[in-house]
Amino acid sequence: MTRDAEMIPAIAVAEIHGDLGGVEADTANERMIGFLSEVSKGCGRIEGAVIGHNKANFRSGDDLLSISCTTENGNVRTKCTFSSPVGAYDGVVNVIVYGTSYDVLRELIVSCASRALPGCSVNVMSDGGCDDPECTDPDCRDPDHRHGMIKIDGL
Repeated sequence: MTRDAEMIPAIAVAEIHGDLGGVEADTANERMIGFLSEVSKGCGRIEGAVIGHNKANFRSGDDLLSISCTTENGNVRTKCTFSSPVGAYDGVVNVIVYGTSYDVLRELIVSCASRALPGCSVNVMSDGGCDDPECTDPDCRDPDHRHGMIKIDGL
């Protein structure tokens, strides 16, 4: 596999938590779909960038919203949506883009979440591949070393 920078994706994984205060399901769906759409449009505005895949899953109670986007026009597809009012929620977002950097993606996720989901907390996992301080492999594939593994109950 090539090591050319444009062929290595920047990957940002984030967890998002918040409370929409019991808004109607359609409103919650619209806000969260809008969030991923804006992230994808932002990726499309980065010169030379190509979206690999942007995906988000949000859970509120027993309800799940699962959305994805691979286009820079922000056309988000839904696999399943909320069907009842949404209060507290937890979410996971994966943004994979070629031709940019992790730092750019981190800022994009945080700014889009702040606008679409006021009051939410966003934790973008740190860039860097490995937990083992003695590991010097920049492409470490050891599953015991990896950063960014997020487990949210129910997802």
